Amino acid sequence: MREGSPAAQAGFKAGDVLVEFDGKPIDNLYDFTYALRQHKPGDKVRVKVLRDGAPVEADVALTKRN
Repeated sequence: MREGSPAAQAGFKAGDVLVEFDGKPIDNLYDFTYALRQHKPGDKVRVKVLRDGAPVEADVALTKRN
């Protein structure tokens, strides 16, 4: 996880496992890439991860990657 990234700013941590992005299940990198491409910088999405086996959710404001 990059320092200062939208995910880091939302409180996600290294080791968190992405399982849902904007209500869509994420099983692999392709699922995530497809879900991400449906949005643009400035959009807010709900993201769910598993941290030590427990679900953690947060809203993430998407930004353009440098």
